Amino acid sequence: MRTKSTSLWLSVGATALAAVALAVVSGSAWAAPSATTRLSARSTEFGKALFGPSGKVLYVFGADHGSTSHCYGVCAAAWPPLLAKGAPAAGAGVEAKLLGTTTRTDGTLQVTYNGHPLYYYSADKAGKVGCQHATMHGGLWLIIKPNGQPNTAKGTMHM
Repeated sequence: MRTKSTSLWLSVGATALAAVALAVVSGSAWAAPSATTRLSARSTEFGKALFGPSGKVLYVFGADHGSTSHCYGVCAAAWPPLLAKGAPAAGAGVEAKLLGTTTRTDGTLQVTYNGHPLYYYSADKAGKVGCQHATMHGGLWLIIKPNGQPNTAKGTMHM
């Protein structure tokens, strides 16, 4: 009886721990909106690309249609949207006329560039492209060039 009871408590504890870990990971993966969301253009191994205020490269999602995001839940935990509290700002190499926002289903503002909603990849490090030309969560993920076009260069996942 003691073994059965111990196994039950270990199972319950493991499930609770997994739920807490998932909540922490998915909650912390979102890119918190800042007062001024300034984008910049920098060189990468794939050419020039846009970077967010965190210093991480920005991506577009092939499953998005127009400026409407289709990345929520598990997708948004892995690919946090770039959020803003107001109009985003153009830094060095960024065309201000291509900047905009779209409203997500939860009412937050997501930054767009040339009509494309922008995202980070949660495993990326500042200044590095970790997931170029990857198919995940129902679409193709590409970094975006300063001219507003997705960069279709083949890449590899660095995790």
